[in-house]
Amino acid sequence: LNRSRSTISREIIRSQEYQDYERYSPKRRQHMYRYNALIAQNNARHRKLKIGRNTKLTDEMKAAIIEGYKKKWSPEQIVNADSRVSVCVNTVYNWILRGFIKELDRRLVKRYRKKSARKYRALGRNESEMVLKRSIEQRPSVINKRERLGDWEIDCVLPSREGKKCIVTLTERKSRYTFMALAASQSGSSMIPVIDTFMSLHGDAVHSITCDRGREFANSTFISCIERNYHKKVYFTHAYAPQERGTNENTNGLIRAYLPKKQTFESQSQFDMIHIANQLNTRPKKIHGFKTCAEIFKNEVLKLERDNAYIPNNSV
Repeated sequence: LNRSRSTISREIIRSQEYQDYERYSPKRRQHMYRYNALIAQNNARHRKLKIGRNTKLTDEMKAAIIEGYKKKWSPEQIVNADSRVSVCVNTVYNWILRGFIKELDRRLVKRYRKKSARKYRALGRNESEMVLKRSIEQRPSVINKRERLGDWEIDCVLPSREGKKCIVTLTERKSRYTFMALAASQSGSSMIPVIDTFMSLHGDAVHSITCDRGREFANSTFISCIERNYHKKVYFTHAYAPQERGTNENTNGLIRAYLPKKQTFESQSQFDMIHIANQLNTRPKKIHGFKTCAEIFKNEVLKLERDNAYIPNNSV
Protein backbone atom coordinates (compact mmCIF):
# COMPACT_ATOMS: atom_id res chain seq x y z
CA LEU A 1 0.00 0.00 0.00
CA ASN A 2 3.00 2.29 0.31
CA ARG A 3 1.73 3.78 3.60
CA SER A 4 3.33 3.98 7.03
CA ARG A 5 2.43 1.54 9.78
CA SER A 6 0.85 4.34 11.86
CA THR A 7 -1.44 5.37 8.99
CA ILE A 8 -2.67 1.80 8.54
CA SER A 9 -3.19 1.41 12.29
CA ARG A 10 -5.27 4.60 12.57
CA GLU A 11 -7.39 3.62 9.57
CA ILE A 12 -8.14 0.22 11.14
CA ILE A 13 -9.07 1.85 14.48
CA ARG A 14 -11.40 4.34 12.74
CA SER A 15 -13.10 1.57 10.75
CA GLN A 16 -14.40 -0.95 13.28
CA GLU A 17 -17.52 -1.91 15.21
CA TYR A 18 -17.99 -2.63 18.91
CA GLN A 19 -17.71 -6.39 18.49
CA ASP A 20 -14.29 -5.90 16.96
CA TYR A 21 -13.03 -5.19 20.49
CA GLU A 22 -13.97 -8.70 21.68
CA ARG A 23 -10.79 -10.25 20.38
CA TYR A 24 -8.02 -9.62 22.86
CA SER A 25 -4.48 -10.93 23.07
CA PRO A 26 -3.39 -11.35 26.72
CA LYS A 27 0.11 -12.08 25.57
CA ARG A 28 0.44 -8.78 23.71
CA ARG A 29 -1.87 -6.94 26.15
CA GLN A 30 -3.73 -5.13 23.43
CA HIS A 31 -6.95 -5.37 21.43
CA MET A 32 -6.82 -7.13 18.11
CA TYR A 33 -8.50 -4.71 15.71
CA ARG A 34 -10.32 -5.95 12.62
CA TYR A 35 -10.77 -3.79 9.54
CA ASN A 36 -14.40 -3.12 8.53
CA ALA A 37 -14.61 -2.05 4.90
CA LEU A 38 -18.27 -0.95 5.14
CA ILE A 39 -17.61 1.49 7.98
CA ALA A 40 -14.46 2.75 6.25
CA GLN A 41 -16.42 3.51 3.08
CA ASN A 42 -19.18 5.35 5.01
CA ASN A 43 -16.60 7.44 6.86
CA ALA A 44 -14.87 8.35 3.62
CA ARG A 45 -18.16 9.41 2.04
CA HIS A 46 -19.07 11.66 5.01
CA ARG A 47 -15.64 13.26 5.04
CA LYS A 48 -15.91 14.00 1.34
CA LEU A 49 -19.23 15.79 1.87
CA LYS A 50 -17.58 18.18 4.36
CA ILE A 51 -14.77 19.24 2.04
CA GLY A 52 -14.76 23.04 1.56
CA ARG A 53 -17.49 23.82 4.09
CA ASN A 54 -16.94 22.83 7.69
CA THR A 55 -18.70 25.70 9.47
CA LYS A 56 -21.36 26.31 12.10
CA LEU A 57 -22.77 29.23 10.15
CA THR A 58 -26.56 28.90 9.91
CA ASP A 59 -29.05 31.05 8.03
CA GLU A 60 -30.26 32.52 11.34
CA MET A 61 -26.73 33.46 12.40
CA LYS A 62 -26.03 34.90 8.98
CA ALA A 63 -29.16 37.08 9.15
CA ALA A 64 -28.24 38.29 12.66
CA ILE A 65 -24.69 39.21 11.59
CA ILE A 66 -25.92 41.09 8.52
CA GLU A 67 -28.50 42.92 10.64
CA GLY A 68 -25.83 44.00 13.12
CA TYR A 69 -23.52 45.05 10.29
CA LYS A 70 -26.23 47.34 8.89
CA LYS A 71 -26.37 49.01 12.32
CA LYS A 72 -22.59 49.61 12.09
CA TRP A 73 -21.93 47.15 14.94
CA SER A 74 -18.60 45.39 15.26
CA PRO A 75 -18.42 41.55 15.31
CA GLU A 76 -17.71 41.71 19.05
CA GLN A 77 -20.86 43.75 19.66
CA ILE A 78 -22.92 41.39 17.49
CA VAL A 79 -21.71 38.27 19.32
CA ASN A 80 -22.28 39.68 22.81
CA ALA A 81 -25.57 41.50 22.19
CA ASP A 82 -27.42 39.08 19.89
CA SER A 83 -28.26 35.65 21.35
CA ARG A 84 -28.75 34.22 17.86
CA VAL A 85 -24.98 34.31 17.26
CA SER A 86 -23.58 31.51 19.44
CA VAL A 87 -19.94 31.51 18.32
CA CYS A 88 -16.85 33.43 19.40
CA VAL A 89 -15.77 36.77 17.94
CA ASN A 90 -12.80 35.31 16.04
CA THR A 91 -15.12 32.89 14.25
CA VAL A 92 -17.25 35.76 12.94
CA TYR A 93 -14.14 37.61 11.75
CA ASN A 94 -12.95 34.46 9.97
CA TRP A 95 -16.32 33.99 8.26
CA ILE A 96 -16.13 37.53 6.93
CA LEU A 97 -12.50 37.31 5.81
CA ARG A 98 -13.04 33.94 4.13
CA GLY A 99 -16.08 35.21 2.26
CA PHE A 100 -18.68 32.94 3.89
CA ILE A 101 -20.99 35.97 4.28
CA LYS A 102 -20.86 37.42 0.80
CA GLU A 103 -23.24 40.28 1.69
CA LEU A 104 -20.57 41.79 3.96
CA ASP A 105 -17.51 43.73 2.94
CA ARG A 106 -14.18 42.38 4.16
CA ARG A 107 -13.23 45.95 5.02
CA LEU A 108 -15.43 45.52 8.10
CA VAL A 109 -12.17 44.44 9.74
CA LYS A 110 -10.63 47.82 10.46
CA ARG A 111 -6.95 48.57 10.36
CA TYR A 112 -5.14 51.22 12.34
CA ARG A 113 -4.67 54.54 10.59
CA LYS A 114 -2.51 57.32 11.91
CA LYS A 115 -4.56 60.48 12.38
CA SER A 116 -3.03 63.83 11.56
CA ALA A 117 -3.03 66.43 14.32
CA ARG A 118 -5.55 69.24 14.14
CA LYS A 119 -4.10 72.66 13.38
CA TYR A 120 -5.04 75.48 15.74
CA ARG A 121 -4.86 79.17 15.02
CA ALA A 122 -2.78 81.30 17.37
CA LEU A 123 -4.84 82.65 20.28
CA GLY A 124 -4.87 86.33 21.17
CA ARG A 125 -3.75 87.58 24.55
CA ASN A 126 -7.26 87.76 26.04
CA GLU A 127 -8.21 84.37 24.62
CA SER A 128 -5.03 82.80 26.03
CA GLU A 129 -5.83 84.16 29.47
CA MET A 130 -9.38 82.78 29.29
CA VAL A 131 -8.09 79.34 28.30
CA LEU A 132 -5.35 79.22 30.94
CA LYS A 133 -7.81 80.15 33.69
CA ARG A 134 -9.93 77.16 32.68
CA SER A 135 -7.19 74.64 31.99
CA ILE A 136 -7.98 70.93 32.26
CA GLU A 137 -5.35 70.79 34.99
CA GLN A 138 -7.88 72.53 37.26
CA ARG A 139 -10.56 69.95 36.55
CA PRO A 140 -11.52 68.06 39.75
CA SER A 141 -10.81 64.34 40.12
CA VAL A 142 -14.53 63.47 40.21
CA ILE A 143 -14.63 64.39 36.50
CA ASN A 144 -11.40 62.62 35.61
CA LYS A 145 -12.59 59.40 37.29
CA ARG A 146 -16.04 59.52 35.62
CA GLU A 147 -17.72 59.14 39.00
CA ARG A 148 -20.85 61.14 38.21
CA LEU A 149 -23.25 61.90 35.39
CA GLY A 150 -23.10 65.33 33.81
CA ASP A 151 -19.54 65.95 32.62
CA TRP A 152 -19.52 66.37 28.83
CA GLU A 153 -16.91 66.71 26.09
CA ILE A 154 -17.61 68.86 23.03
CA ASP A 155 -16.11 69.04 19.56
CA CYS A 156 -16.95 69.83 15.94
CA VAL A 157 -16.98 67.41 13.01
CA LEU A 158 -15.78 69.54 10.11
CA PRO A 159 -16.94 69.36 6.48
CA SER A 160 -14.79 69.58 3.36
CA ARG A 161 -13.33 72.97 2.45
CA GLU A 162 -16.32 73.75 0.23
CA GLY A 163 -18.79 73.35 3.10
CA LYS A 164 -19.79 75.83 5.77
CA LYS A 165 -22.03 73.87 8.13
CA CYS A 166 -20.40 71.73 10.80
CA ILE A 167 -21.68 69.14 13.27
CA VAL A 168 -21.38 69.79 17.00
CA THR A 169 -21.09 66.67 19.15
CA LEU A 170 -21.35 66.44 22.93
CA THR A 171 -20.51 63.15 24.66
CA GLU A 172 -21.20 62.44 28.33
CA ARG A 173 -18.08 60.98 29.95
CA LYS A 174 -19.64 58.37 32.25
CA SER A 175 -22.41 56.93 30.05
CA ARG A 176 -20.86 57.79 26.63
CA TYR A 177 -24.27 59.19 25.63
CA THR A 178 -24.05 61.46 22.57
CA PHE A 179 -25.89 64.60 21.47
CA MET A 180 -25.50 65.91 17.91
CA ALA A 181 -26.62 69.12 16.23
CA LEU A 182 -25.89 71.13 13.09
CA ALA A 183 -24.24 74.53 13.39
CA ALA A 184 -24.39 77.21 10.69
CA SER A 185 -20.61 77.69 10.78
CA GLN A 186 -17.51 77.13 12.86
CA SER A 187 -17.81 80.33 14.89
CA GLY A 188 -18.53 81.11 18.51
CA SER A 189 -21.87 82.74 17.73
CA SER A 190 -22.99 79.66 15.75
CA MET A 191 -22.40 77.50 18.82
CA ILE A 192 -24.96 79.42 20.90
CA PRO A 193 -28.14 77.93 19.32
CA VAL A 194 -26.64 74.46 19.69
CA ILE A 195 -25.84 75.03 23.36
CA ASP A 196 -29.33 76.46 23.97
CA THR A 197 -30.95 73.38 22.43
CA PHE A 198 -28.65 71.04 24.33
CA MET A 199 -29.31 72.75 27.66
CA SER A 200 -33.07 72.73 27.10
CA LEU A 201 -32.90 68.93 26.80
CA HIS A 202 -30.20 67.94 29.26
CA GLY A 203 -29.35 71.09 31.22
CA ASP A 204 -30.11 69.55 34.61
CA ALA A 205 -27.73 66.69 33.79
CA VAL A 206 -24.78 68.98 33.03
CA HIS A 207 -22.01 69.92 35.45
CA SER A 208 -19.17 70.77 33.08
CA ILE A 209 -18.12 70.88 29.44
CA THR A 210 -14.56 70.14 28.28
CA CYS A 211 -13.43 71.41 24.87
CA ASP A 212 -10.29 71.95 22.83
CA ARG A 213 -8.72 75.27 21.89
CA GLY A 214 -10.44 75.64 18.54
CA ARG A 215 -11.75 79.06 17.50
CA GLU A 216 -15.35 77.94 17.97
CA PHE A 217 -14.80 77.40 21.72
CA ALA A 218 -11.88 79.62 22.78
CA ASN A 219 -13.85 82.87 22.66
CA SER A 220 -15.81 84.99 25.11
CA THR A 221 -19.14 84.38 23.34
CA PHE A 222 -19.07 80.62 23.89
CA ILE A 223 -17.63 80.78 27.41
CA SER A 224 -20.06 83.43 28.68
CA CYS A 225 -23.02 81.53 27.23
CA ILE A 226 -22.19 78.47 29.32
CA GLU A 227 -20.87 80.12 32.47
CA ARG A 228 -23.14 83.17 32.76
CA ASN A 229 -26.34 81.95 31.15
CA TYR A 230 -26.30 78.37 32.46
CA HIS A 231 -23.80 78.51 35.34
CA LYS A 232 -21.80 75.48 34.17
CA LYS A 233 -18.04 74.96 34.22
CA VAL A 234 -15.88 75.09 31.08
CA TYR A 235 -12.46 73.43 30.80
CA PHE A 236 -9.92 73.53 27.96
CA THR A 237 -7.53 70.74 27.03
CA HIS A 238 -3.89 71.32 26.21
CA ALA A 239 -3.02 72.16 22.62
CA TYR A 240 -2.61 69.13 20.32
CA ALA A 241 -3.89 66.75 23.02
CA PRO A 242 -7.06 65.10 21.63
CA GLN A 243 -6.52 62.18 24.03
CA GLU A 244 -7.71 64.48 26.82
CA ARG A 245 -11.13 64.30 25.16
CA GLY A 246 -10.80 60.67 24.19
CA THR A 247 -14.48 59.81 24.63
CA ASN A 248 -15.62 62.51 22.23
CA GLU A 249 -12.83 61.81 19.73
CA ASN A 250 -13.83 58.15 19.59
CA THR A 251 -17.46 59.13 19.02
CA ASN A 252 -16.49 61.42 16.14
CA GLY A 253 -14.66 58.51 14.55
CA LEU A 254 -17.83 56.42 14.74
CA ILE A 255 -19.82 59.24 13.15
CA ARG A 256 -17.52 59.10 10.11
CA ALA A 257 -19.01 55.67 9.32
CA TYR A 258 -22.25 57.54 8.54
CA LEU A 259 -20.75 60.76 7.21
CA PRO A 260 -17.39 60.09 5.50
CA LYS A 261 -14.76 62.78 5.08
CA LYS A 262 -14.47 65.07 2.06
CA GLN A 263 -18.15 65.96 1.93
CA THR A 264 -20.28 68.91 2.98
CA PHE A 265 -23.19 68.83 5.41
CA GLU A 266 -25.39 71.28 3.52
CA SER A 267 -27.88 68.55 2.58
CA GLN A 268 -28.06 67.17 6.13
CA SER A 269 -30.88 68.08 8.52
CA GLN A 270 -31.30 67.99 12.28
CA PHE A 271 -33.44 64.89 11.82
CA ASP A 272 -30.39 63.17 10.30
CA MET A 273 -28.34 64.17 13.35
CA ILE A 274 -30.97 62.72 15.71
CA HIS A 275 -31.04 59.48 13.71
CA ILE A 276 -27.25 59.04 13.81
CA ALA A 277 -27.09 59.90 17.52
CA ASN A 278 -29.82 57.35 18.20
CA GLN A 279 -27.83 54.71 16.29
CA LEU A 280 -24.77 55.44 18.44
CA ASN A 281 -26.69 55.56 21.71
CA THR A 282 -28.42 52.22 21.08
CA ARG A 283 -25.18 50.44 20.19
CA PRO A 284 -23.97 47.93 22.84
CA LYS A 285 -20.69 48.95 24.48
CA LYS A 286 -18.11 46.56 25.87
CA ILE A 287 -17.23 49.01 28.66
CA HIS A 288 -20.88 48.85 29.82
CA GLY A 289 -21.06 45.06 29.73
CA PHE A 290 -22.62 45.36 26.26
CA LYS A 291 -25.48 47.49 27.51
CA THR A 292 -26.27 50.56 25.42
CA CYS A 293 -25.28 54.14 26.21
CA ALA A 294 -28.98 55.06 26.25
CA GLU A 295 -29.65 52.46 28.95
CA ILE A 296 -26.79 53.68 31.14
CA PHE A 297 -27.77 57.33 30.67
CA LYS A 298 -31.41 56.58 31.50
CA ASN A 299 -30.45 54.68 34.66
CA GLU A 300 -28.22 57.53 35.82
CA VAL A 301 -30.98 60.04 35.11
CA LEU A 302 -33.41 57.97 37.19
CA LYS A 303 -30.96 58.13 40.08
CA LEU A 304 -30.91 61.91 39.76
CA GLU A 305 -34.70 62.01 39.64
CA ARG A 306 -34.85 60.10 42.91
CA ASP A 307 -32.58 62.76 44.38
CA ASN A 308 -34.83 65.47 42.88
CA ALA A 309 -31.86 66.77 40.95
CA TYR A 310 -33.10 66.25 37.41
CA ILE A 311 -36.41 67.24 35.82
CA PRO A 312 -36.75 65.66 32.36
CA ASN A 313 -38.28 67.51 29.43
CA ASN A 314 -41.24 65.26 28.57
CA SER A 315 -42.09 67.24 25.46
CA VAL A 316 -39.05 65.84 23.61
